[in-house]
Amino acid sequence: MICHVYRRGRFYWGKPQLDTDTRLSRFSLGTSDKRIAQAKLSEMSKEREKEALGLGVPRSVREGAAMPIAGLLAAFLDDLQAQGRAAGTCALYRRTLTKLFKCSCWKTRADVTARSFCEWRARCGLSPKTLNNLLGELQVFYGWLVHQRRAAENPLLHVQRINTRGTWRQYRRALTAAEMQRLLEVAPPHRRIVYLTAAFTGLRRAEMNGLQWGDIDLDAVIPFARARASTTKNRKEAVLPLHPELVAGLRALRPADVAPFTPVLRGLLPRIPTMRKDLVKAGIPFEDEKGRRADLHSLRVTYGTNLTLSGAAPRVAQELMRHSDIKLTMRIYTDAGQLPLADAVTNLPSFGVSKNVSSCAQKRVQTSVAVGQT
Repeated sequence: MICHVYRRGRFYWGKPQLDTDTRLSRFSLGTSDKRIAQAKLSEMSKEREKEALGLGVPRSVREGAAMPIAGLLAAFLDDLQAQGRAAGTCALYRRTLTKLFKCSCWKTRADVTARSFCEWRARCGLSPKTLNNLLGELQVFYGWLVHQRRAAENPLLHVQRINTRGTWRQYRRALTAAEMQRLLEVAPPHRRIVYLTAAFTGLRRAEMNGLQWGDIDLDAVIPFARARASTTKNRKEAVLPLHPELVAGLRALRPADVAPFTPVLRGLLPRIPTMRKDLVKAGIPFEDEKGRRADLHSLRVTYGTNLTLSGAAPRVAQELMRHSDIKLTMRIYTDAGQLPLADAVTNLPSFGVSKNVSSCAQKRVQTSVAVGQT
């Protein structure tokens, strides 16, 4: 091992090289005293040698343990933005994790342990779903710390999620065909096209805001809308065929000689108070008796439900909904209350036993009468 100091300008520099290194490294030791420089370089070399042999804690991990957890969170969020993650996702992590660290009184990374999290979880009073979401977000944060070598391990890796079986309920519902018709009748034209787009494409709010006229081809053999990767939730481009009724509405909306980069619906999407007024005019409750909401995202549930009602295969519905898991399509975005369950049972094939059952029943009645007479 080479461990040499030399003077360069005002300060001494170190020139260490371990036996496992392929080249010399040079860096300033920040001192003009040779003895201090030699001691400092010797200590640093010993630490590097321990790290190389797997006997010591890496310097980046030690520095991460000493940093305030708020600083680590800020670095995590900066990296998420640099990776091109959606602004809403970054805002969610910032809001929830900042609030969590404040409520739990965690100051440094070392304060976060499986025991401290479980103790906080037991007394916080939050719903099981919220706690599971928080655990998932912490897992992502600590996974990033481990990947960045700012933590040696994830202390929450083996913390079990709360069993929410039996407590889950659907948050949104699908609108029926009659409700959609009434909503479209009372909505002004600029919001009617928004409702049509959401109900016939399943696009999310941010995706509709990002839709440009260049993404829509109304003159193709099969008219379609392209959701660009920069606007979609999963950062994948999607091509969605358009319903004839939506094609007619978009033709009426499109200005003559419109530029391809002109937004289609930006500024037209209603907020909840505005949509509630349209729902009231249409005689549609914002919340039903089960507490399920009818908001703009409910039209995506309407789209998924209508795909199932139209007879689309589950795999086709999953592809059009752009879900990675078929369970999400069938469970969350299909309103079971609108499924024709009774018709499905009625349409089951007959096994030809109804006549035998009737015959047996008549024989029982005749036998009972005969026994009564005797």
